[in-house]
Amino acid sequence: MSIYEINRYDAIPPHIIKALTLCANGSTWADAAAAVGIKAPCLRKWYRDRRAEEFIESLVRENLNVANNLLTSAAPRLVDELIQIALDPSVKAYARTQAISESFKILRENVLEAEQRRQLQEIRQKLQSLEDSKTVTV
Repeated sequence: MSIYEINRYDAIPPHIIKALTLCANGSTWADAAAAVGIKAPCLRKWYRDRRAEEFIESLVRENLNVANNLLTSAAPRLVDELIQIALDPSVKAYARTQAISESFKILRENVLEAEQRRQLQEIRQKLQSLEDSKTVTV
């Protein structure tokens, strides 16, 4: 094994964790590598390691969850603003049309998502009942 190969039994070094975190937060490979004093090809080699890939994916999922929570918290205020724009006669017609269109788009998506959640719950219940009714004969 050469000194450049990654041993699957070694832990990911802290500086690599830091660089991978920077990548997950939007930095380029080159910028993230430079921030911890390594070259981008070295960082990319680490990314090919399954543990590093899983680490980045978990950070990206966490970042998306944070962003979704922020949007969800702001949703009532955003909807109020959207409605004010759509109903304000002093706002330009194209802006009002866009606001109205977005309002209906949001309503449509919410109805579709609710229906999909309901269908998914039914599927889960059916799968659970199938699993519960299985008998194993030996």
